[in-house]
Amino acid sequence: MRTWRTAVLLGVLAGVLAGCEGAITGTEVARVALQPAASGERGAYAPVKFTLGPEMNPVAFNLRGDFTQEPHEFGKWNSYRAVLTHNGATVATRNFNVNHPVNNPQDNTPPPTGTVHTLLYADLSASGEYELTITPSSPVAITLKEPSVDARRNVQRPPR
Repeated sequence: MRTWRTAVLLGVLAGVLAGCEGAITGTEVARVALQPAASGERGAYAPVKFTLGPEMNPVAFNLRGDFTQEPHEFGKWNSYRAVLTHNGATVATRNFNVNHPVNNPQDNTPPPTGTVHTLLYADLSASGEYELTITPSSPVAITLKEPSVDARRNVQRPPR
């Protein structure tokens, strides 16, 4: 019985960690606290700059933040677009969602308080300053507290 439970637990853990390579492999280059965009648009963030180079390939960019524990936000999500540019040219772009988990219905425990979400992976062709912009692609429904973005060098890509 214990072996079966262990196997199930390991299977669940493997599923949770699948796709986390951008957040747990490689080496963190920088982590920057996100600031609200100058436009004042709710959920939009000011661009973030990183000094990067091809020797860091592949590079992953991760969004980190804490969820409020406001029940009206449980189960809702925000949709965003991340754009990485270098000298004004787009290097990588990706749409993504950040979902606020819900209570565990079996024992009514609160949902997790934080998230780490890999925004995108990039292979850089030149050294220099790169700019990452994160903007909502629809009206925001959840609040991220203390959001930050990190860049990690020499990460492993997730299996395809």
